Amino acid sequence: MRSLLLLTILLSAICRADIYLVTHKHNPVESLTEQQVRDLYLARSKALPNGEFVTVFDHEDQVLRSRFFKALTGMSLRQADAYWARLIFAGRILPLEHVNGEAALAEIARETKDILGYIDKPPDSQLLKVLYVIQTP
Repeated sequence: MRSLLLLTILLSAICRADIYLVTHKHNPVESLTEQQVRDLYLARSKALPNGEFVTVFDHEDQVLRSRFFKALTGMSLRQADAYWARLIFAGRILPLEHVNGEAALAEIARETKDILGYIDKPPDSQLLKVLYVIQTP
């Protein structure tokens, strides 16, 4: 029985797939709170805590997007897309730009330090740093 419990704990730790919010390594912001990340990804804010405007990128991978929005906002991907559609239709905001992974974010980071995106593993690129980690089951 004890072995089964230990195996369950180990497997849950292995299966957990965190999501990493990243920016350019020279961006002066060192961390974000969950609320700040939520506000940026729900278009309630357009700036980092230091007042600098940031370009927020969404991910093309629908599975990762679904995990991200569920963990961050409690919304399903369908609900998040409907939320964004209402904002866009009302003319309040432009849609988020989509990127496909760390390499694409690093390429954008070559041009600007005011970016925010998310990936499903710690960054390998020397151009990116982690501002926040969303722990997902």
